[in-house]
Amino acid sequence: MNGAGIFDPPPSNYRARFLWRTLSAVWRPICATFLFLKVVGPNAWLPHVVAYGICVPLCMILMDKYKEWYNRKLERMNDAEPVPRVRGKWPGNIDVMLRLGKDMRGSYALQVFSDLLDEYQCNTLNIGVLWKDVIITRDDFLMKAVHSTRFPMFRRSAEGEELMASFLGRGVFVTNGEEWKHNRAMIRPFFHKERVSDLHVVDRYAAQTLAILSRTAQSEEIIDIQDLFCRFTLDSGADFIAGIKPKSLSAQRPVPFKAHLGAKGAATDDEFGTFAHAFDNIQVQISLRSRFGTLWPLHELIHDRTSRDAEVIKRWITPKVEEALREKAKGRTLGLGMDGEQRSLLDTLMEDTDDEASIRFGLLNVLMAARDTTAALLSFTTYLLAMHPNVMIRLRQEVLDNFGPSGRPSREALQRMSYLSAVLNESLRLFPPAAAGAREAVTDGFIKSGDHGRKMHIPKGARVRWITLALHRRKDLWGEDSDEFKPERWLDPALMTRLSERPTMFIPFLQGPRTCPGQEFAKLEVSYLLTRIAQKFSVLELVPEALPKGAAPPEDWKHRKGRQAVEKCWPLSSFTMYIKGGLWVRVRE
Repeated sequence: MNGAGIFDPPPSNYRARFLWRTLSAVWRPICATFLFLKVVGPNAWLPHVVAYGICVPLCMILMDKYKEWYNRKLERMNDAEPVPRVRGKWPGNIDVMLRLGKDMRGSYALQVFSDLLDEYQCNTLNIGVLWKDVIITRDDFLMKAVHSTRFPMFRRSAEGEELMASFLGRGVFVTNGEEWKHNRAMIRPFFHKERVSDLHVVDRYAAQTLAILSRTAQSEEIIDIQDLFCRFTLDSGADFIAGIKPKSLSAQRPVPFKAHLGAKGAATDDEFGTFAHAFDNIQVQISLRSRFGTLWPLHELIHDRTSRDAEVIKRWITPKVEEALREKAKGRTLGLGMDGEQRSLLDTLMEDTDDEASIRFGLLNVLMAARDTTAALLSFTTYLLAMHPNVMIRLRQEVLDNFGPSGRPSREALQRMSYLSAVLNESLRLFPPAAAGAREAVTDGFIKSGDHGRKMHIPKGARVRWITLALHRRKDLWGEDSDEFKPERWLDPALMTRLSERPTMFIPFLQGPRTCPGQEFAKLEVSYLLTRIAQKFSVLELVPEALPKGAAPPEDWKHRKGRQAVEKCWPLSSFTMYIKGGLWVRVRE
């Protein structure tokens, strides 16, 4: 964490840090009240109780009014306007916070934010939770400022660092400044063109995945293909990045009609299932923390809801790191080195430090992205292909025309497949794996709005939460059919022209310095496996009745706006998007 003392790791110190922040916020009004009562206060105990009872909320209200006055002054000086603000019924917009918490637990992915923006008829809105500026946006102009043109103005907040620390430590997704630059510099070499072009690792695990699908097709079984994709991306990603072989494709898989609901998809009860559940559940718990804002430690005052999962993950990955450290020590004794072609991310992390926790967290940051982002793209693309058999037929024809029923595609050949590219882009548009994110403004900023061209004032300390999913479905950018799955739109020259003029309207892998370094590997991995699936299977059939209890889309969605009315699965988002209860399908050769 930032600062020193109790603000340093371990993550379990969050209670002490929360207590310190609380005391820092209340000691001034309490001291001022004490001095006031000492000088002019009556001797009766009741006025003292009342004075102490109202001093903190009164101070917060007065500070909020002062901040509002100061912001208006800045806006007049800079010819800017405030971000439209939600005015809740309760102080500190507590009612709005409760609405967000309720809707995000039981609604369509991030729909509550789109609904609020629609309600206020804008693309950027300040929901002002607990007297803190919390800005939600689907404005690509503001997103570009956060990600690129005003990059130094925004950072991962100390609150964001704290709530993720038990899972990701001080890794690339948590840090800022020079520490972030150092973490990212270690990752980039493992996604350069030459390494990404090497399909041997992907092909090995794709063959295992296809063998599993062939067995289920021959026996006409139903399979949770989201679970299968998570295993494929974990095995291939861990091997490619760190030389670790989890062998999750060989482990027990969920059984249709019998599987129970896991943290994200369907669950199994074996050793790998325990790890997978912990890996998913810790992400869900961290997302729940973010919904409570700065008050999340109160929700976990007695029990840290991430500690059990963090311990399971640690037990699973620590032996692999310790073994690698022993091999490093042995090689150092024998004077052995490792050339660049053999080097993995694990080797680079070990060269940087001998601390097991730092290496473990460094690996987890990249493994999470390698597994979850790619699995999300595979799962939602497969879901959309199953929903639209005509698209599957056309995609399969392109695959057979280029590679036949058994040819191995190369990276260059995959990049030439225009319809496959259109299908993936349309899937990324409707279901971007990283559907939202947040940063904190470190200073006051005045940023041009995409709504009307005037400057918006982003106050210092404001938490800006961008909603990529909502941006990708804006009708004014994508047309009245923006909620529909239409790969053909990516073959329309008019759209290509509009995208070249306004590339910020499509940012599935973000933009600017924090652009996902592994996006080429992810797209190659997805393209390769989908091509192999299309070669072998002609039909993907959804079997929603196999979903675990509680995972089916609610009936009232059929009467709501947007994709909710037609969805056959329940999309949700934590760190990345996923399908609640899994994606159960039947495949036919």
